[in-house]
Amino acid sequence: MKKLVFLFSILMVSALQAQTMDFHSNVTNLWFQGQKSNVLEIANQRLNINTNDIAGLILKLEYEVEFLEFTAFSNTVQRVLTVGKTITSTNFVREFSEYEEDINVLIDALPHYPANEIAVDKLKALLPNKPLAADEVIKALQNDAYFQ
Repeated sequence: MKKLVFLFSILMVSALQAQTMDFHSNVTNLWFQGQKSNVLEIANQRLNINTNDIAGLILKLEYEVEFLEFTAFSNTVQRVLTVGKTITSTNFVREFSEYEEDINVLIDALPHYPANEIAVDKLKALLPNKPLAADEVIKALQNDAYFQ
């Protein structure tokens, strides 16, 4: 049993290392191909290791926004804003301020979201060929060597 747990641990570390080699390309390509649940899984794996992992939080938020999961959205948004303000790397700070503005616009717009459009827009979330909205902020983390 101990050998199995050890082997599983090695496999998980290897999988996470593979994700960090070019994390940005990996998640943006998965998202664009419509494999958004895979991106959420990557986010959840990162958050299982570190609940303050900003990349995991941002990706989780992107998924919740894309699929209009409003019940989880408010908690995740608060975590992204709180943890994001603690990251001081150069590229991230520059990109995060713009990302934070986008989040605030979204927060202001949500109360005006027509209820009859929610179901239709949830179906649209499944469509591929849509860019990841957090593309630049994830790229900034990678440029700042966050994933190494």
